Amino acid sequence: MHFLTEGTHTGKLATASPSAAPHVAPIWFVLADRDVVFMTGRDTIKGRHLRANPRAALAVDVSEYPYHFVVVHGSVVIDEHAADLLSWSTRIAARYVPPGEADEYGRRNAVPSEMLCRLRVERITGERDLAL
Repeated sequence: MHFLTEGTHTGKLATASPSAAPHVAPIWFVLADRDVVFMTGRDTIKGRHLRANPRAALAVDVSEYPYHFVVVHGSVVIDEHAADLLSWSTRIAARYVPPGEADEYGRRNAVPSEMLCRLRVERITGERDLAL
């Protein structure tokens, strides 16, 4: 799963509503043990989908040659009142924002309407790092 931790790859998170209506949205994430950790607003489309149907797939790719990708599938554990939301928000931001700006982004995103989500890696497919 090393590919998931390299650089600043963003993910494309696929969720589905209770009626199976699909939705795909980009996310920032970090890997913690065997979980893909990300945040989303409680009332966003993906937030509503995940609360109703807590399963997702995440595609992560490199769009330049040589192309690489992995797709992670699994259940999602949601914490709507995470005590450590600021810590996770800052850690996730540190992966994507310029040096020295993670604390600001972390504070801006660690608000009561945000949920901490953990996509449990149950299956991974793709061209790299297929071993769990």
